[in-house]
Amino acid sequence: MTQEANIPEKLMEIAAEPKRRGAIFQVEANNKGLALVDVKSGTLKIYVLFDPEAEQVLDTKFFTYGGPLLTALADILCEELVGKKIDEIQNLSLENLFGKFDVKPSDEAFQIAAKLPAMITEEYPEKKQIALAAIAAMGSAKLKAHTITGRAEADAEWNALSEAEKIAKVEEALDVSVRAMLAGDGGGLEVLGIKNNKTVSIRYHGACAACGAASGGTLYYIEDQLQQHAYYDLNVEPDWTMNEGELVL
Repeated sequence: MTQEANIPEKLMEIAAEPKRRGAIFQVEANNKGLALVDVKSGTLKIYVLFDPEAEQVLDTKFFTYGGPLLTALADILCEELVGKKIDEIQNLSLENLFGKFDVKPSDEAFQIAAKLPAMITEEYPEKKQIALAAIAAMGSAKLKAHTITGRAEADAEWNALSEAEKIAKVEEALDVSVRAMLAGDGGGLEVLGIKNNKTVSIRYHGACAACGAASGGTLYYIEDQLQQHAYYDLNVEPDWTMNEGELVL
């Protein structure tokens, strides 16, 4: 199975829209007190983010210049790794994992991906020590929000809040670190509600309503601040409905 024409349709679908393509940077891991293992096999590089206390995978990303088969296998492997303990990775059978998609061990893409679990296991102890040193140096309470235990506690606290209490917490975070910045540029925002427990719906006002950054840098900043100060799993969705007297993108 080395030619694209022979790749099963399911793998082509995964390769067309991979969920895990991207990168995770060391500075991000350090800021969260997490262990980042990044290893490369052939044209495939994989990023694995661990909670060093639970020794469990929190997130994964990959990047490859390889073809659709390698892209699909990388995405499948990254999805499989999330939630795994380090000892589970060491014993992970890619023959079983990739065999479900009729990919044989003799295939070049299989062989490239198959080297990664052992490489991750080998690199992990050193990266764990780096993460523990970062935690000791920073001593920040917010680091706990990025661990397995911390996330479980944050989930429980957030889910225990009423809808009004969640919105109040979001409003407080916006008042502390966002609204003054927007007002300095002649803009503002209002919170319309929270969908599906973690999607904050907002509407821009003033200069923000017609600013190109409202769907880019400004939006990412707002989301980051809410994740830091309200709840780690929040995302932000602007409502582009036209307001009276304002031009909305």
